[in-house]
Amino acid sequence: MTPFDTALRVHRREVDAVKVSISVEVERITTLESQTRAHDATLRQERALASALPFASDAWTARMKAERARLDEAAYLAQARLVRLRDKAVEAYGTMRAIEGAAERYEEDAERTIALAEQSAGDDIAAARFLRARAAVRRPA
Repeated sequence: MTPFDTALRVHRREVDAVKVSISVEVERITTLESQTRAHDATLRQERALASALPFASDAWTARMKAERARLDEAAYLAQARLVRLRDKAVEAYGTMRAIEGAAERYEEDAERTIALAEQSAGDDIAAARFLRARAAVRRPA
């Protein structure tokens, strides 16, 4: 347990949330691309059919252009959101890794402190035994 554990959990959740947001945005982009392909196919089919009929299709053409512009704008905005989310993910991941590094250093320092305390205790015991043995050798029998 380190003082960094809470911050680490928060940043891990943030990274997970950004991953989910990125997945949602990628799905949205995929859907928009499918809609654009379907729109283009419909446009080609309807133009082919309209050329055979003797009436004007200006209103329909304007509506189809507006729909295509809407799809293009939505795709552009989704791509922009995806770029921002990826930047956020990089930042959140970097922060999380920095906190993990600080937590690891904290644990290593704690382990080193414990090891030094154990070594000092062992040295003190050995020194006390040495002094007792030395005192016993100097005492006249």
